Order: sequence, then C-alpha cells, then structure tokens
Amino acid sequence: MPRKQFILDLEKASTSDAFPHIQNIRQGDDNESLCFSFFNPGDPQIAYELQVAVSDLTEYPHTHQYLIFSTSATVPPAIIGVLEGVQAAADGYPVSDLLNTLHDALEKTLAAGSHEDPSKNPSGVDYPTDDDAMSADSEAESENEVHWDDGFFDEDQQFFGSVHKIVSKSSTLRPDLRTTKAAGFKVGYLGDPKGSLIISISCRISKLGISEEAMQAWDVKSNQYLVLLLRFPNRYVNADYLLEASNDGSLVQMHVGLCASYKPSVTEALQAFARTSTSYLPTLELMSESDNLGKLLPLFLEIPLGSLLNERFITILKLRHRYALSWSGAESLFNDSQGLIAVDQNPQENHALYRCKDEWSETVPHLVQDDHFTSANDPESLSFPLLAIQFTLRHFVKCTEFCLVCHCKIDTNFEALKPYVCSKPLCLYQYMALGMGPSLEWEITRQPLVIDLLISFAYASATAGAMEELPVGLRMMVPPIHKPNSWLSGSFYRSNKQLTVDDHDQKVTIKEGDWILIDMSGAGQYCYCRVERTDRWPIVEILEPVTYNTSDTATPGDNESLLVKFALHDVNFDDIESAAQKQTVIVALLQSLPDVLSMKSWLESAPPGSRSLAAWKNVPPAALDLLRWIVASNRSCIMQDGDITEQAEGTSSHNLVTGMKGYLQFRFAQGSPDKEEKFVSAVSDNSNDTKHPTIFAWHGSSLSNWHSIIREGLHFKKTTNGRAFGHGVYMAQQFHYSLGYSGRAGFSGIPGMRTCSKWPKSILNVNVAVSLNEVVNRPHDFVNSSNGVYVVNRIEWIQTRYLFVDCQKPAGNVNAQPTTPVDTTFEGDDAYYVQDPKHTAMGSDGKQIRIPMTIFSRCRRNLALESHQHKESPKTKGKSKKCKKASSRKRKIGTPEIIPNDGPEYDDDDVASVATLAEDLAVLFSDAEEDSESETLKAIKKLKASTSTEKAKVKAKNSALTPFEPGTLTESSVTLLEPPAYASSSATKTLQQRLLQALKVQEQTPPDELGWCIDPQLINNPYQWIVELHSFELSLPLGQDLQKAGLQSVVLEMRFPHDFPMSPPFVRVIRPRFLEFNAGGGGHITMGGALCMELLTGSGWLPTFSIENVLLSIRLALCSVDPKPARLANSASRFGSSSARGGDYSVQEAVAAYTRACRAHGWEIPKNFEAMAW
Repeated sequence: MPRKQFILDLEKASTSDAFPHIQNIRQGDDNESLCFSFFNPGDPQIAYELQVAVSDLTEYPHTHQYLIFSTSATVPPAIIGVLEGVQAAADGYPVSDLLNTLHDALEKTLAAGSHEDPSKNPSGVDYPTDDDAMSADSEAESENEVHWDDGFFDEDQQFFGSVHKIVSKSSTLRPDLRTTKAAGFKVGYLGDPKGSLIISISCRISKLGISEEAMQAWDVKSNQYLVLLLRFPNRYVNADYLLEASNDGSLVQMHVGLCASYKPSVTEALQAFARTSTSYLPTLELMSESDNLGKLLPLFLEIPLGSLLNERFITILKLRHRYALSWSGAESLFNDSQGLIAVDQNPQENHALYRCKDEWSETVPHLVQDDHFTSANDPESLSFPLLAIQFTLRHFVKCTEFCLVCHCKIDTNFEALKPYVCSKPLCLYQYMALGMGPSLEWEITRQPLVIDLLISFAYASATAGAMEELPVGLRMMVPPIHKPNSWLSGSFYRSNKQLTVDDHDQKVTIKEGDWILIDMSGAGQYCYCRVERTDRWPIVEILEPVTYNTSDTATPGDNESLLVKFALHDVNFDDIESAAQKQTVIVALLQSLPDVLSMKSWLESAPPGSRSLAAWKNVPPAALDLLRWIVASNRSCIMQDGDITEQAEGTSSHNLVTGMKGYLQFRFAQGSPDKEEKFVSAVSDNSNDTKHPTIFAWHGSSLSNWHSIIREGLHFKKTTNGRAFGHGVYMAQQFHYSLGYSGRAGFSGIPGMRTCSKWPKSILNVNVAVSLNEVVNRPHDFVNSSNGVYVVNRIEWIQTRYLFVDCQKPAGNVNAQPTTPVDTTFEGDDAYYVQDPKHTAMGSDGKQIRIPMTIFSRCRRNLALESHQHKESPKTKGKSKKCKKASSRKRKIGTPEIIPNDGPEYDDDDVASVATLAEDLAVLFSDAEEDSESETLKAIKKLKASTSTEKAKVKAKNSALTPFEPGTLTESSVTLLEPPAYASSSATKTLQQRLLQALKVQEQTPPDELGWCIDPQLINNPYQWIVELHSFELSLPLGQDLQKAGLQSVVLEMRFPHDFPMSPPFVRVIRPRFLEFNAGGGGHITMGGALCMELLTGSGWLPTFSIENVLLSIRLALCSVDPKPARLANSASRFGSSSARGGDYSVQEAVAAYTRACRAHGWEIPKNFEAMAW
C-alpha cells in the first residue's frame, strides 16, 4: 500500500546515517508529510526547519510529487533556490533519494558560502532574467519591501517552493491576465506569481453556443467550466519570449479539463500535470455541487487537445506571427511542412496559398470567434494566455471539423456530433491502436451498457464467422488457438495456482507478466492466466485464472492436479491466415474480458494515477486491444435511453419512443459520419413531402449482423432469408413483422468449441435486436411498398435512428447516463414527430408509436414545428424559409442559435458564475499605481474603486457609506483569550508576520476604502484576532440595516490553529445577529454566526491565502445580493425589547453551525479543529 510504503521508507530514513547534516526526521502532522532539520555545514549552530508534503500519497512511490518549503522564520535565498530546483526534479523519488538529493544540494550550496539564488533550471533552458520580466520601477518597490524583514514575506511562495524570497514585480503577467479577463474569460492562478506558477483560464460551457445534442454526446454540462491550465515550471514567460525561444516545450505545459469552478484546486492541478493523459479518469460518483467545485473532471477530447497544445500550438503560433497568417493558414502550413528539415525553411517563398480567413458561422458567439492576434493594438504585446484559450476554444467548439490525430481539417457536409479521424491510414491506426481519441476508460464509465452492447454484437458476429472487418494492424499477441499441436504440456494445481512445465517443454521462455492460455483437457474449461513468478522454474506461479466454460463438463476440484495443454501469447494476430481462425481467437479473447460493470467499478476505485485498464492485472493485453478496437471502430454516436429495469416497466421519458414496453432503447444520436452525410443529402434532394420528408420503418436481423450494421448501415449484399419482394433492404411498418426476422441468440459452431452466440459476461444478455430506421419518403420509388413491407435498394435513403433490444434484467440497477435536456419548445403533441398517416410505424403493442423530436437536430425540430402549424403568419413563414435555407447550408455543431452579446449568458460575472477569489482579483491590478503601497493594498483600492461586489451592479463613485470611528470597540465588549496551550513557535512567528503585514496595510489606506479594521489593543495573542468590517454602502440592504440599528460595524473573531497556515482560521460573527438563510437572509452567515465559505474549510483552504484576501472575500460575500442580500435579524422578535446591539453569537453555536455546514456541503472539516481553543 502507498501509505504503508511511505511510512516504512520514512522510518528507514530516520535511522539512516546517510545524511549527516539532516536530523530529527519525523512524520508531519497530517501523516502525508515529513519534517526535518538541516544544519548549516559552515555553522552547526544554525539550523533550518524544512517540511516536505506529498501531493497525493496514493501515487507513492512512483508518480507522486513533492511540495518542499521551510517553516523557519528567515531563510537565505540560496536555500530557497535549492528547494525549488530539487522540487522540480524529484517527482517520483522515494523518501531516501529525496533526502539524499536535498542534503547534497544544500551542503554544496552552503559550503560554497553562496548568497545568490542558485539556478532553478535543472533542464538547462535559458529562461528570461528578472530584468526581462520586471517593470522599470520594480527596483524601487523591491527596496521598499526589503525594509519588511521584520516579518513581511509573500505567502504565495510557500506552496510552490519559494518561501521567503524578496518580492519583485512582474510587468508582463498582470497585463496578460488583465487582457484575458477583458476578453470575457475567468482567470486565476495557483502558486507563486513570481515563480513556479499554474494559470487557469476558463469559460462556462453555456457561453460557447454548443447545441444540446453535442453537449450530451460530449458529456459536458452547460454550467461547467472549460478550463485551460498553463503550467510555468520556473516562472511566467510571455508570448514575446515564447515566439523567440527555440526550446519552448520546457517553458510551459498545458492541460484541458472540465470543472465546476473557474479553477481547480492545487492538488487537482498538480495531478493533472503529474499523471499521464491515459490514466486521468476521476471517480464519476454522484456528488454534490460543492464536492465537485475544485475537482478537475475528464474531457472527452483531453488526449487529442493535450497533444495539439503541447506539441503543435506554439509552433503554429510562431507561423502566424512570422507570416501574418490566420489560424487556418498557419495550421495548413504546419501540416504541409511536416517532414521537412524545419518549418522555418519551408521552400515555398509564396505563402499566398495559406492566406485564408478563419471561417465561422454567423451563429457562433463572439467570445469564440474573437482573435486576439488580429485585434491587439500592439502586435508585439500579445497575451499568451488569451491566445492559448482562443486556440483551445477553436478546436473544442469545432472539434468535429478536425482529425483527432493529425488535427487537419476534415471536409464534411453534414452536422457531425462526435469527432473522428480523417481517412489517412496512419491516423486510423493511431486512433484504433494507440487510443489517440476519446479514451476507452471514459466511454466505459460514461455508458457501460453501450459498451456491453458493442461487445455483444462483436461476439455474436465472431461466433457466426460473420465479421468482415477484422482488427488487423494492431500487432496483438495472441495464443495459437488455431494450432493446437503447438501447445505445451504441464500440470496445473488450482489450489495453489501453480503450473509445472513438462520436461520436454522447459526450453520455452516464460517471464513475469506474460499471459498464457490453459486448456484443461477433459474439464471443459479454458483459463487465461497472468504469470506472477518464474523464479522456481519449471514451476510457474500465476494469478487467479480468468476462466470460461466451453462445455457442461464439471469443474475439477481445487486440490486436484490436472494434466493440461497451455499456450503463450506469442503469435501475432496479423499472421493468422484464415479469417475463420482469427474470429475463433476473437471469441476466446472476448471471453477473457471482465463484465463492463466490473471494469467501471475498478476504474472508479483505482488510485488517480492508475485509472487505466492497462494497469489492471485481470485483463489480458490482447483482449484490451481488441476491446479498444471494438469501441473505436464504432463511428456512430449511440446513447442509452432510460434505465434497463425501468424499461421493463414501461417508464416514460422525453427521449423514449412510446409503445415499446419491455424493450431497452438505444438511440443513434448520429450514424457513421459518411453514412449520415449521404442521408442528409438524400433527404434534401429527394423528398417531395415537406410536411413528412421521412417515414419510419422497422428492420429485424440476427445478432451476428449488428456489428457491421452499426458501422456500415443497412445493406443487401447477402441474401439470408430470401427476397420475395425483390432486391433491397427489407423493412416493415409492423414491429412484429420485423421481429420474426431477428432470430434469437443460440449456439454457433466454431471448430473445437461449442460456443453460445451471447457474450458470457454480458450484463444485458441480449436475445434479439430490432432497429427503427428513418427513410426518405419516396415509397413510389421503393422496390416494394405494398402490404406494409418496404424494400429499398438505395441504402443512402436509410439511416438507423433507434435500436430496441430484448434483454434480461441485470442483478443490479444500471442507471442510464444523463440524457438530452427537455426542449421546452415542444410540448404535448409537438414533442413528437408527426408521421405520414399513410406510412405509420406500429410498436410492440400493435399501436402507433410516437417518436420524440429529440432524435432530430434543433433546426430540423424547428422546421417540423413550423410545418405542422395549420395557420402561419407572414412573419412565421419568413422564419421558416430562413431556417430552411440555413439547414441546406453547411451548419456546424457548435452553434444552434445566435446568443446575444449583451445578454446574461455573455456576462462573465453573471449569476451562474462562480465568484472569483480575492487573490485572483488582486493579481489583475497594476503594481505601478502607487510605489509606496503593497500589492494587496493596491488591489483592494482598485477593487473598491471598481465594484462593491463581483455580482452587484457598479455603484456611483461617491455613494454614501455607513459611518465608522476606529477605536470605539472596547475590551469589555469582547472576550479576549490567553495564548492557547497548543501554540508553537513556527505558527506564532507566522501569525506575528501576518498581523504585522495586515496592520501596515491598514496604516497605509483610508478606512473607508479598506473596509476592515484591526485594533492592536484588542489582540491579546496572535491566535485570536478581533476584526471590524465597516463602511458599507447605504445602497446595500446590509448598510441600511446597520444605519437603522445604530451600528457602525460587523464584529468578527478569527481563531487560528497550531498548524497555520497549513489549516484555515475559524472565522465567526460576534455581533450583530443576521437574518437566517431560511428566513430570507444571505451573506454566507450560518444560523450560529460562522462563515459558510469553502475557502475557510479543509477542502477549500490554501496556505497561499493572505489574511487581507480572506477578509476581502468575507466582505464580498456580505455585500453580495445573490441569491439573497445579507440582512440583520429583527431584534424585536428575537430579543424582546433589546436593541440590535444585544444577542451576541456564542462560540458554541458558531462551532456547531460550522460543522453542520461542512457536513451538509461535503466540505472537509480541518484536522485538529476540535483541539482549537474554544
């Protein structure tokens, strides 16, 4: 276990003498860190206290990351540089190696007597110097801050290694982020703005104009944020520098994901860059919104987008800059230049071919269309974060237009829902064999029953020998099932899972990790086994066998020895000559797979760094490659509608076809791309009935045919059941007519095996499958259309829309994935497609079925609605013509309708947005506005000048405020505590520094602009602060209530734990009492007076938060009017005749309210919370 291994390694290191200058090695307070003292080699009297935290202990000792910092009061810059350098290079180190590296680096640096900041660049990349990235007045500001050596240090440096470094001001980061913010994006940062840094740029999905169908197919929600993370390992570098750098890949790394908040937590961000893209699959359990707030969720395009951004984006950006091209032109030039010695030396002198414009539909929101490269006032001062997010949005919104592997433009003339690859053989190979697309793991966790269905169809096809396209070119190593004479002999003991190889076969090489297939002759069983140990040769120890029966013969007892034949996975599948033999191997491989719910359960329970089926020892590699091919080769977008147990009971849903009780419905949200394109053209060119352009009809076929049908569509290449009505695809109005041609699952004869055509591990256990198909309404052109039987010989006129399967109920409840939201445009009869009365499809109950409009794209739904209205006004008719004209054009999936630029959806800070943290707001404002002021002070002044709350309207500049006179709060009115017993020297020093910093900020700004006040006379010890929030605008309900009650401030108490700043302070209101939330109050104040804010909990707190930012966030919450404004409680009803000054909140009720709020929201209560002084 990782935790056990970590503790064991820590114990060994604590007794080791390999680190003479490191002493007192011990476990940290949170059990996921270690602490130690490093003694200066030149002066043993000087010791530095260091702490190392493991970012995710479940990844130890292979893929974890370390956070290294010092808890000493003062540390030389040389040591800070060493900590940064080791932290960047020590990923995956065990404890002993980490300590050894730290010891040697610190010893060398301090022994040399260096007082300079050593190189923090182990990779040798030439980073810009401080002078390159700093403003002209930074020296003056740095000099001012040097005088803060009595306690002021930048808190933001603690989390990413640089702890007590003299602060310099960057002149490029803030303008770049400010430009990005002004363009309509949410910005945030994690780490140190002057050092190791992760920038978060995000946008809500609802602002991208993506259709409901696409959101469902892509598994994104409108209230989620698309987040682009930019990681700068050493320091921020701007676009200007990147455009000139030759080794830009080491300067910045990028990652794209989804999040419920505008930026993920530090842990999630670090893990995103620590793990490989194929192993990134967070648990998809049902969680509350607060649980997901900082969690980075998987994106279906994560692998392709990650590859594009990290491998191509900066080169494409350089081409744009050098040749003044559009994104499209630069991408085309890049693709055409691949294989040349260098893109810069492209032999084409004339780049006119690439001078094309980026094409956008008129319905695409401006946020997506905007191009900072062309709109920037100064082409030499481009914002790299803004360029990166605009490039990301281009490929996200238009993902169906680009190949997932080579990222080249794909020309299509239909509305695609899911992206795919181009026709290049190499792209197809990489997509199928290497997983260069939506991951298999993502598909399994999202729609396990769809995967079950695909496997079941492939299994039935292979058992019948009907699989035409085979998984060749994947280099799958399989057992030689087709050559039984080549098998080896041995004895198998099931009880101790040992295989003893016979003497004459001992020349064979078997190593740990190999897979073997054991034929238990006479026992009716085949076992797939993974080799665990071979050090006792010829005895081979194996893991628990994956067993499947091929006959009804009894299973041997556990203690019996059995003479067996076995084979290694040493034959390339491509080398098997016969198609029938290949399909025999496919059947055997599929039988070795676990069921889909077991795969889903394993993925959700695996550690974050191991969420890949390739890491599961129960799955043979060849079987996994085959499964990946089955899923990837299905180019249709299939959705499961409803729950399998509910379907059996006929539960209704807005996506379900009526009249099909007892059948599980799967919906083809989109057929295979080439087939869909032909069908759309056929409907447009051949349908004479504008009211009923298409009809629906049933088709039944045996299970062995559906593997090819969902890939190729219906066709009539083979004659299976006769053709009494002519040649073509046979369909029927009546469901039961087609059901008779579907057959039922049975046994198929495969040489050497008696195999059932139903996949043994199937959850669905499909018996029959019948499709409901959309057909161009031209019955007079069909081969036959009489007696309710349709024979159509033009396959481009047919497109499968639904699949209905008769299956057994699984033992457990299998819920469907979230389906398309209900379109409120269609209600009652309008929610269903109006069928042609002459050609109405009948369901399993013999009655007319009703087909939901959700099967169609939005434009087709609107057309249908307008065509079904008996009376149309001239205005409506005009709209209909306009929509028809638009539908005939090439419309892309991203934009079903125009979104007004000035509407609430386009406002970056609308009511659906997650409030921006104060630390992210502070980083946006200029450093040079007032030389003598601190960064936090200037941010606060800027915030006060621009807005009172993020989501409130901008107030007048000279609006009236509630009066405030400092010093009127007396000691007798509050309870002051003595220093707590848990006080530690490190926490005391940190709190003294924070208090000094806060008091200096307070001293340098007018009270009415700052909005909070700390009276040093009311601080008896640094672990308890009394803070007054004041100067509220009278336009706010809270300001009006305070004025009426004769109060000038809201009095807060802050109590700090012994491990601050690793744990958050506890903040509560002392007085006045606020109106409770359930009575109409707001302001994030609980019933007991505690603050209901995640940033004050264990799950939301970061050690980088400054007290000024915390107070600013609390003040913003109090001033917020969304969803309800903060109001004072009615003193007359709560406290009789006493005034609003009475009725202070007690500590006990605040603590109880805080713990209730944490549990209700799923937030983590800080460790040792109960040990604080109450």
